[in-house]
Amino acid sequence: MKLKIWVSLFLVLLLAVGCSANEEKKANEPKKEVTTAKEEQTSELVQNKELTKKVKEEEGVLDGQVYTQDGMAVGTLVLDKKVSDADAKKLAEKYAKELKEEYKDMKVNVQAVRGGKNVANITLD
Repeated sequence: MKLKIWVSLFLVLLLAVGCSANEEKKANEPKKEVTTAKEEQTSELVQNKELTKKVKEEEGVLDGQVYTQDGMAVGTLVLDKKVSDADAKKLAEKYAKELKEEYKDMKVNVQAVRGGKNVANITLD
């Protein structure tokens, strides 16, 4: 039970750091004056239950989540310590591709964490 709480807190912290890094990059880019109605409606986190379930069923994945927010599709994978860096990267790439197929018009980011360290971070535009 305590492990799940810590893992959940870590995921929230990791997402906050990742999102703030993206916001810093966006601040340096010229602002788009035209925003689509779809982007405006997606500021709320919307979980993709089907893909979240699929992620959690992967061998070596302790926890994970797939969701959309602010016009971006995001996947998080919390991996067992036995998962190698290469396997972590393969998993992250696999789900980045799946998310890009499902959310063609959105930027995609998938992060894999093992032992409290980010071992894979895949971004597709």
